[in-house]
Amino acid sequence: MPLKRKMDKKVNTESGLLKSIVLSGLFLILTVVGMSLWALREDWLATVHQTQETAMNLAVSQSRQAEDTFLQAELSLRQIQRDLQLQLATGIQGADLSHTMRELQHRLPQLHGLFYYDADGTWIATSADRVPSNINNADREYFTYQRSNRRNNLHIGPVIRSRSTGDLVIPVSLRVSDASGGFKGVLLATIKVDYFRRFYSYYELGKRDVLVLMLSDSTVLYARPMPDSYIGKDLSSSPLFQHMLAKMDRGSGQWKAALDGQARIFGFARSDRYPIIVAAGYNADDLFSIWINGRGQDIILSLILLLTILLLGTFQLRHARRVLRYQQELTSLRDELHKANLSLNKLAHIDGLTGLANRREFDRFLREALGNAAASGKPLSLIMIDIDFFKHYNDTYGHIAGDEGLKVIGELLASLSVRRSDMAARYGGEEFALILPDTAFDEGIALANRAVEAVRMMKLPHASSPLGHVTLSAGCATTSTPATVSAVKLLEHADHALYRAKRGGRNRAQGIDVPALPEQRRE
Repeated sequence: MPLKRKMDKKVNTESGLLKSIVLSGLFLILTVVGMSLWALREDWLATVHQTQETAMNLAVSQSRQAEDTFLQAELSLRQIQRDLQLQLATGIQGADLSHTMRELQHRLPQLHGLFYYDADGTWIATSADRVPSNINNADREYFTYQRSNRRNNLHIGPVIRSRSTGDLVIPVSLRVSDASGGFKGVLLATIKVDYFRRFYSYYELGKRDVLVLMLSDSTVLYARPMPDSYIGKDLSSSPLFQHMLAKMDRGSGQWKAALDGQARIFGFARSDRYPIIVAAGYNADDLFSIWINGRGQDIILSLILLLTILLLGTFQLRHARRVLRYQQELTSLRDELHKANLSLNKLAHIDGLTGLANRREFDRFLREALGNAAASGKPLSLIMIDIDFFKHYNDTYGHIAGDEGLKVIGELLASLSVRRSDMAARYGGEEFALILPDTAFDEGIALANRAVEAVRMMKLPHASSPLGHVTLSAGCATTSTPATVSAVKLLEHADHALYRAKRGGRNRAQGIDVPALPEQRRE
């Protein structure tokens, strides 16, 4: 009996141990499966959130692009409207108006045409080669709208098909009134739907992803990649118009598109200036397929690991290996995160458009350069640079051309400051700056003159400048006693020199050799 009890006790002990191992294994499996499912859920939610951010950013950027497009059309119409107001009293010169319209259309690739119709809807002037004699547009939506609305507001109407060319166009119109407010016709600019079709085609989207330009009343102006039959569709039943836009002007969400009934992750943005809305949508099913395909290998490896743990009974060994692997992965992720943080920190000090140092980095570097110069007793020069008549350049050529001009100037300035100790920075808007440690006044003003001459020799066209091309004005301030001059004072001297250059006619450089001021203290 004692032997049997010992055997039973041993069996019970082994059975309990086996049961503990099995329960521990099951607990481990359930824990790992639960954690894996939770991690997958969190990863999917993060993917959805990132997609929403991407969609909203795309919608915002396209809303601004559309706003710029319509703004350029409005500016052209306003210019013609001013000319018409002068001609109403003396008699309208249709040929002169047509000539002006052709010049304006030539500048804007998005324009299909510019037109003026009198109060009866008869064509008076157009940017086309000739004025049709047998077409009347008094029945058009934009015409009836302007005839019944006395306000001088720009009106963007639904897409129509041009009666002169057959093209699909977006009508943008202004009312023409006499001095007493009486209706004298309509000014019209038509924007090509193909302009947005071509522009939207530049973006890499999936076959079932959409990019939609709409009026604020939910009418579709253009939808990529839908056929033209979707143009003019009413999307008022969409959650976007049912409740989203009532809460915010821009945002994101997930819903079934009223456009075609497919579930998508949307971002949207409403224009601040015009009654237009842009929505970008990524197909939810396609996104999930891409996501699950990317995680399939991880799921299979997890199952193999769990089966191996259960069959071989090497819980502790597998657990230790898994912990070690996780630690290695965490270390790798930590290192990658550290590298990413370093990259982000670097990007935080760089101007995104020109690649030069931004204003924040400029302020920091100027203080540091003054401190180093004060310690070494070496001179320090600061050059402030301004692009002449840049606002007029933007008004004439558009903001996209303006940005390209800023990039060109930034590259040139970066090439001039070749020493590692120098810094070229974008100070703000069209202003740039060069910080030149260990640089005396003669060297500083010479470099400022080289910058002005280099841009002058580039002969970049600038029709709104009295000089006919892009030029710079520069102001150089040099201190040979940096211990007595603060960053603020040095910047004031450079700004004063820049002001003198502008007052002297622009397209030149002026300099100030800052005298020693013992009573001042460097900040």
